Amino acid sequence: MKHVFSVLSIASVAFFTLFLSTTNVSCKKGDTGPKGDTGNANVAYSAWLNVQYAQQVPQPGDTFYTATITAPKITDSVVSKGDVRVYVNTGTSAAPEIVSLPLSTIIIPFISKGKIDLQAADNYSTVTSTGLYSYRYVIIQGSAPARMNVNLNDYNTVKRLYNIPD
Repeated sequence: MKHVFSVLSIASVAFFTLFLSTTNVSCKKGDTGPKGDTGNANVAYSAWLNVQYAQQVPQPGDTFYTATITAPKITDSVVSKGDVRVYVNTGTSAAPEIVSLPLSTIIIPFISKGKIDLQAADNYSTVTSTGLYSYRYVIIQGSAPARMNVNLNDYNTVKRLYNIPD
């Protein structure tokens, strides 16, 4: 009787092994799809935008300028867990000089759901004929792991890191 159980055990193991090996061999993986665009799923960016400021005079002798950039991809989650970087071209389209905002107390961005409010010491509206003072924002979702030693104030670093075209 003991011999029968060991033969049955060996036969069962052999059958089960053969069954598993044939099912694994007969499975075929699907075809590989086309390669997607290079980029980062956790980053969105705007085109270079023309922005027009309006003069504000809350009281005599106190003048500043404001503008609003509509940015529907700035959600509550982005505001609370992500990062929004705003850049301005202080050069021209032909010879760009990109700087990160805030630019001292000269241009200050205020980020909120769906928009970026800008406050400036002077009128920094876009000069559309040259591209002077065009603006771009970059939204970095909070789901991406933190990166160390990345200077997000340097536009060229951000552009290279997140594959953002000119």
